[in-house]
Amino acid sequence: MSRETWLRQLRMAGNDASAVARVLSGGIPDDALQHAGHAVLRCSSSPGLIAVAMTLIESLSQRDWSGDPELIAELEHVRDGTTSELILLAVALDEIGEALDQSSASVSYIDRTDGTVWPGEVFDVDQGPEDFDPDDSDRWLPVVGDGSRTAYAVMERFIATIDSPGLAARLQADINGSGAFRRFQAVLSRHEDEYTRWHRFRDDDRIGRARAWLADHGYRSTR
Repeated sequence: MSRETWLRQLRMAGNDASAVARVLSGGIPDDALQHAGHAVLRCSSSPGLIAVAMTLIESLSQRDWSGDPELIAELEHVRDGTTSELILLAVALDEIGEALDQSSASVSYIDRTDGTVWPGEVFDVDQGPEDFDPDDSDRWLPVVGDGSRTAYAVMERFIATIDSPGLAARLQADINGSGAFRRFQAVLSRHEDEYTRWHRFRDDDRIGRARAWLADHGYRSTR
């Protein structure tokens, strides 16, 4: 089964504990551990998921990407039947991740009342919510972009996982200088398997960074 098909099946399983356990029991790609962990956390606890959670904890401990320690802590609560001290917030991790991937001059905001992430660009054109008040810190949680350095580091880490020395060398050369992201995408798009793997790798990293950021602010996602 391709990793792309695996991820599609995991998404289709939704919050059905039995379906999620069935998908994950067939094996979990190393570059999709955050996806897998998030699927477990969306479900009600079941014996099958506890076993999967234990497997995930072991794999995450060996990988140690950003957000992996926070995911381990959440999965340990599933394993032990305990409750996290983090506050539940119905916010999408991928949306936080996209906000973090923006420039350091970009500031997005999370509405704590419903978990909506308002991207920084809507505020730049005065299209934010009518009742927005940046001084209302009880409601609005700012997300400052990390800038291009973090995204660049993710590309470098991905290149290090490519088996083909020729492709790896070409990509490493192409990410130097202006236009690095465009050249990286253009070259990689001609290698379908690696292109698919890149998107999964990038998204798993993005979810993890979002999870770590959210935990640092005292929250965990329910979406």
